[in-house]
Order: sequence, then C-alpha cells, then structure tokens
Amino acid sequence: MSGKNKPISSVRIYSQNVGHSYALVDTILESKKLDFEIIFLQEPPWNHIRKAPSTTNPEGDDVIGAPIHPEWLCMVHPTKPNDPRPRTLTYVHRRLLHMRPILRQEWVNHRDIQILGLFNQGNYIHLLNIYSNSSSSAINFLSTNFIDIPNIIYMGGDFNCRSPEWDPSATYVPMSAIALTELADGFNLTRSSSTVISPTHFSSIESHDNSVIDLIFCANNSTSHIIDVNSRLPSDHAPLIMDLPIHPDYINYKKRVLPKDSNEETAFTSQVSEHLAALDCLDIHSTSCLNDISDSIS
Repeated sequence: MSGKNKPISSVRIYSQNVGHSYALVDTILESKKLDFEIIFLQEPPWNHIRKAPSTTNPEGDDVIGAPIHPEWLCMVHPTKPNDPRPRTLTYVHRRLLHMRPILRQEWVNHRDIQILGLFNQGNYIHLLNIYSNSSSSAINFLSTNFIDIPNIIYMGGDFNCRSPEWDPSATYVPMSAIALTELADGFNLTRSSSTVISPTHFSSIESHDNSVIDLIFCANNSTSHIIDVNSRLPSDHAPLIMDLPIHPDYINYKKRVLPKDSNEETAFTSQVSEHLAALDCLDIHSTSCLNDISDSIS
C-alpha cells in the first residue's frame, strides 16, 4: 500500500472480537496481510503455543500466548504465568515498522486497554484498542482515571454498551453509554458511522436481540467504517473495517511542553541526565549496539 519509509496518508484497520478462537486469528493474520496494516482484536486466544528449552524441566517449559505470523508484529502486555490473560491484542504489519510502533504501558497497564503509538511525520499518534466487559471495565477505568494521551486519532473495539444513539433496537441510555460518550468527547473523538445499518453482535440466544456494541470513534468525523457481517464466523461479532486518515491535515496535534523553570522541568532534565550518564557507550562495536543505545534514549 505504501513505500517502506515513505510518509503514508492512511492506515487500514481491522477490528473484531474473535471469541478466543485461535483458528480464526490464524485465518485473519494470513488472509489480511496484504490489505491491512493494523489488526485490533478483543477477547483473543491465549493458548499453549510450544515447548521452550528448560534447565529444570526435561520436557521443556510451556510457552503460552497468542498466534504469531512472520509478517505481523504481535503487540501484547507481558504477563506472568498466573496473571489474568489479556483481553485486547494488537497486530501491526511489518510494513509499519518504520513508524516505530509501541504500546504505551507507562500510561495504561490494563488487560482491557491498549494504546498503540505510531511515529508519524515528527509526532506520535495514538490509537486505542478497547474491550469493555458487561461491567463496563474499560469504560469505567478510563472515565475515572485522568490519562493525558496526546494525539489520539482512534478508539475502537467491543464496548458491550448499547444506546439508541447507535443501536436502533436499544430502548434506553445506560450510564455506561453516557460515560463512553463523555470519554470520547474528552479525547476529541467523534463516533464513526457505518456504511450500512447492521448489528455488530449476533446473539446465539433466540430470545436476545442482535445489537450494536462494537464501535469506532476517530478524530476525523467524516471517516466511516464497514461492518463486515459476512466475515464474522465463527465469532458472534462482525469485524469493523476502516481506512483511517493519518495525514497531519486530519490531526490536531497537541504538543507536550513543560513550563519553563518549573519543578516538572527540573525533574525531567535531572532524569534525562541520570539516564544518559548511566549509558554504556564504551563498547559500541556494531550497528546493533548503536541501535540499542538509540532505542534506550528514545
């Protein structure tokens, strides 16, 4: 879609609750590798992948995780064996490696929320992958914890939240929908409209309505998305597809500036000085070593 190190004007995004299906994720990674740059998944699989060599276990240690693919960078919060498994997972195609993809765990370390940063023409832009359960886990967390995230251009996922504003079959506005709308407003995002009116969640219970609970909010209010109902199985959620503009003309960049001569400026310069002084620059014998030092500074 774009040259390797050439500025690009948009990224193609695929977002779906995959219902823990390993086979579905495998299929998505292979079938979408030419047409998409970013895949946002909710409720991803988290299974045994392989055995790793072990000094204590002759059979090897279990490696637990999500599907991997040579063309996709799998981005997920590190977990320990007894930690709850992640409920959000992001794949970035290696075509975007020049944009330095990073998960902003220093801002949010939560299994239901991922903040993806991409370096775009001199600034980092940020995209949020959200899974909010029936108790509104992610919505409540983001609403009650002030997090200053600059240059947010996208927030999407499975919000488990109905409202007549986006779901014609909903009959009332729950508090979670009000909180979600206020949250999007606070991030200067507008709810994207789908190209066709369709449910995004298809209930397996006959007495339950199909519903619209998978949503996208973005910085450019004219950007619509596709609800790809025909590609949902075996999941009960249809994927959402968007061609998201990332050209600076579409983004109201927010500069993060420390007040001059403030305590914050003093603390920041002190931390930078200490970090630089601690770097081992005496044994730079390869490009790889230089890149490691450069990455630690950035």
